[in-house]
Amino acid sequence: MTTVPSASQWGSPTANRRAFLIHGLDSSSHTFHRVASTLATKGYLVIAPNLLGHALRKPGVDFKVQTLADDLLPYLQAAEYDIVIGHSMGALVVLSLFKYLPKTKPTSVVLIDPSLEIAAERMVDWKVKLSDHSRTNLSPEDYMALNPLWTREDAIWRVLGTQIGRSTNSDDHIDGNVPWSFSHLIADKPAAAALTVLIEDLRFNGALKLESVAKFKDIRAVIVPNASHWIQYEFPEVIVEEALRNIEE
Repeated sequence: MTTVPSASQWGSPTANRRAFLIHGLDSSSHTFHRVASTLATKGYLVIAPNLLGHALRKPGVDFKVQTLADDLLPYLQAAEYDIVIGHSMGALVVLSLFKYLPKTKPTSVVLIDPSLEIAAERMVDWKVKLSDHSRTNLSPEDYMALNPLWTREDAIWRVLGTQIGRSTNSDDHIDGNVPWSFSHLIADKPAAAALTVLIEDLRFNGALKLESVAKFKDIRAVIVPNASHWIQYEFPEVIVEEALRNIEE
């Protein structure tokens, strides 16, 4: 018998449209609570799995992004999805699942601020930053002070995602994916899939650079003004609009 990993679900099980949402590092399925709720009101059954090593799940045989993706294969074997969305490392998991998506079924894919390429010299600083953050134990109030656009519910889910994950997740996943290079996976995109990449406000100097995306054909790149890396908290409506835009076109 094939089992599926733990997940959160929104919408009616009888809905004839489906969305698949994948969270990022040190997070959980509920990072998408506002995106998922909105899609559910628009007639979608929304499935958001928890990745290996997150939300009290044990880690896999290693910490490669492809291992995280392969763990989710039962979902793709059980159903086809109209919309697939991934945030941060979850977006890299989506790229790693491209080869398993239907070749002819139109699929709307939205990647939220993925770090496609990180140079080795920057990886050192990035690893220290993420490791320190995961061990700081910020409160919801701390997150709200640092991120004025977040609601209290956003901040609570952020705290929970960190607390119920493994304390060494950031170190393990960074060390397990050297070099940190995933742009080549874009070539696996099925011809029937429409791909949109959302990028945080360039003023914040995030890891994803516009030129990293602009060089690829058939990709819609959208910079979200005033958004940080956490676009699903700050501008969930943009994510929903872009996902539905690909369906309607």
